[in-house]
Amino acid sequence: MRILIFFIIILSFQVVSSCEKVIDLPLNDAEATLVVEAVMKGCVGANYVLLSKSRSVYEGQKFEKIEDATVTVTDEGGVVFDFPHQGNGLYRLPDFSVEPSTQYDIEINALGRVVTATCLSPSKPKIDSLTYLTLTGLFGVPEGDTLNLISFHSVDNGAEKNYYLVKIFRNGEENSGYYLGNDDFINGIYYEAQFFGSEAEPRDTVFVEMISMDQANYNYYVGLSNNINSGPFLAVPANPPSNLNGNALGFFGAYSTDTISIILP
Repeated sequence: MRILIFFIIILSFQVVSSCEKVIDLPLNDAEATLVVEAVMKGCVGANYVLLSKSRSVYEGQKFEKIEDATVTVTDEGGVVFDFPHQGNGLYRLPDFSVEPSTQYDIEINALGRVVTATCLSPSKPKIDSLTYLTLTGLFGVPEGDTLNLISFHSVDNGAEKNYYLVKIFRNGEENSGYYLGNDDFINGIYYEAQFFGSEAEPRDTVFVEMISMDQANYNYYVGLSNNINSGPFLAVPANPPSNLNGNALGFFGAYSTDTISIILP
């Protein structure tokens, strides 16, 4: 998957290589172990835990699914939610949803070990609107063809440090890349940012999901991105840093989200 890292600056997205601060990430190789993908969001039906067994998260093999684990999530009030197995290593509780600014703990019993993690969901982000700029015969668009450059408008919450992941869908299909960044240059201000490389055609339906996460999850995605985007002459990629305790790869994320869509004329 193509992954783009950006810092949002007023009127533009900037690729990480031009202005991102270097983060020294402890990337560690690993023996065969449990791989966890635990995604919790503030909307019913979007929450799941996917468990498998493999060596490195970058191996090209088919992961062996774990189907006999027990998975529980506990909120800061002590309420315990059991995530039953749905098949093929997928654990899901259909009516569960994340509340903003709430701590969640996960416990996974699998492969004879206990894996735990804690995550604090951020406050809910807010997408104010989507706009578009029609391009005809500009910026590489051939004469007679029309594309639309999509922008989203938002206000960063200046009361806290924010880390964002933004996904873009066109006609129900997710774009091959996603955008990742923090609020170093937009802290507490209203901003507009363009989705360069994700232009849409007339009558397309564009859907944008903005995900707010904690720093541990942001560092995981940065580490994953750095390895996937590495060139053929760089070091062999290892596993990105994880917020899991108990000899496991992957992550546990409790996210706050906002979504918006637009139908182009």
